[in-house]
Amino acid sequence: MSHTKHLKKPMASRKIVFVKSNSFLDVLVHLGIVIALTTLIVMVLFSSILPSTTNHGETVTVPDLTGRKVEELKRFLESRDLTYEVKDSTYSRRHRDRPGTILLQSPEPGAKVKRFRKIYVTVTPKNAPRVKMPKLIDVPFDMAERTLKNADLDLGKITYKPFLGENVIMEQFYKGKKIQPNTYIPKGSKIDLVVGDGLGEKEFRMPDLVLMPLDEAEQLLKGYELLVGNITYVYSSKRELGTVIRQNPAVFIGKKRKGVKKGGPMDDRKRTLVRAGELVDLWVVGNPAPKAKKNGGKEDKDPLEYLDTINIRKYDEIKNYKKRKLDKDKKDDPKKTEEPAKKDSTK
Repeated sequence: MSHTKHLKKPMASRKIVFVKSNSFLDVLVHLGIVIALTTLIVMVLFSSILPSTTNHGETVTVPDLTGRKVEELKRFLESRDLTYEVKDSTYSRRHRDRPGTILLQSPEPGAKVKRFRKIYVTVTPKNAPRVKMPKLIDVPFDMAERTLKNADLDLGKITYKPFLGENVIMEQFYKGKKIQPNTYIPKGSKIDLVVGDGLGEKEFRMPDLVLMPLDEAEQLLKGYELLVGNITYVYSSKRELGTVIRQNPAVFIGKKRKGVKKGGPMDDRKRTLVRAGELVDLWVVGNPAPKAKKNGGKEDKDPLEYLDTINIRKYDEIKNYKKRKLDKDKKDDPKKTEEPAKKDSTK
């Protein structure tokens, strides 16, 4: 056999053929194909792969959390695919009795956010800030009330006690114990006050002022630590000007029986009891209404001539009137004001 039959033919060498660009136009075509393929890949990536990992396009509405307790948020927000974080705490007078209450939130209620977004909240502190207790003793009640409000403190129980200083603070209490000024207490604490009722502690009989001159009646009331109330002038009485003809409270309770002397043994009415600081109203004799002027309405030359026609309504005017009238009487008839001559006992 010929050895030439067993000889294998040599394998043809493999060559890699690259696309050749014979012109600038071919380069542009190839570049456009590459850009198109890259764009297609990016679109497929963002439309199918990324949404599965970033929840793209899925949003939830932020609920209103204000007023809720912070302990409720975890379960409440987890059911809505949201989380929270306490950002700050601040004191609220409105929610001072509810520590841990949500006051503010971000994002606001109704906002659209991605799932598992964190909501930042501001809550009330567990312990209220402390403030100094102001000094209210010897202060009028209305001023004490404003002072408490400015210090973020509440007015508690008010108790009235006999004291001549009406509506003046006598004592201040916190949780049933006296509290000294400048003591630190939590904001919103209730402060109990003891206030003077404007009256004395002891009761005594009402003094009788009827038929006394007004100036003497005022002095007597002052001695009893009673206060002059309303003074009403009566112009129809025949009593002397400035005389007290009625008082309230009266000396006795009830009306006097006919034929019984006021304050006598047969007068069985009870005496009126009062306390220092009470008001006493008085009815005082005043001048009658003015008469028509003489001389056709012209001004009188001598005003003292017609003093009886002056309408006097105030006590100072009454005293002035009486003085002027006395001076007029002395001028008109000096003999009326002279003391009568003493009789000679030897005759």
